Amino acid sequence: MINGAYSSVRLTLFKHGAESFLAALDEARIPHGPILTYSTGPQASGLVEAITALSDAMPWNAIAKVVVAWIEARKSREISISTEAGETIHAKGYSVSEVQLLLQKSINVVIIDTKPNEET
Repeated sequence: MINGAYSSVRLTLFKHGAESFLAALDEARIPHGPILTYSTGPQASGLVEAITALSDAMPWNAIAKVVVAWIEARKSREISISTEAGETIHAKGYSVSEVQLLLQKSINVVIIDTKPNEET
């Protein structure tokens, strides 16, 4: 999401995807941090992280490269990008430039790997 002064990508990480995706961000030197949420009702059990930067300094291309490489590394991986317009796009099969454009319009990015790292 772009907001004049800053840009932010909200990541919701499920199952076995959290550790490996965050490690991929770290390897690409993309800073991220947890978002702590509190609720009186039940919530999904995903881990929520955010990548936030000044709009001009947001590493859109680097994030898109991580997304595409992470998906392509294993068949069990999926990333869904939800946009402000209410669309949900599954990033599998998209190019880095296409993912970059989608990320700029995102309100949430869901990362999931259905298999543990030990399995292929």
